[in-house]
Amino acid sequence: MHVTFDFGTVVWTVMGILAGFGVYQWSQPTAPTTPTAQPAGMTKGEQLVLALTAAVAVITIGNYLSGGLEKIEIDKPKPSASVTTRA
Repeated sequence: MHVTFDFGTVVWTVMGILAGFGVYQWSQPTAPTTPTAQPAGMTKGEQLVLALTAAVAVITIGNYLSGGLEKIEIDKPKPSASVTTRA
């Protein structure tokens, strides 16, 4: 399968990475108000999932809005010659 990319794909990918970084920073846990309290917020894993989801969403929606992939070519399978013999 051959997929051709354009300049818009590069731009949206960079924007998605920046959005993912911003979401990751935005979702940092807040400091506890008392020394014995647990920090309020998401775990590192939840932050990463949220950031990756935001990055993929920006890339996918941005590419769709700007025209998407130029062309997708799927290689057709070549028939293979097989010989079976019975004894």
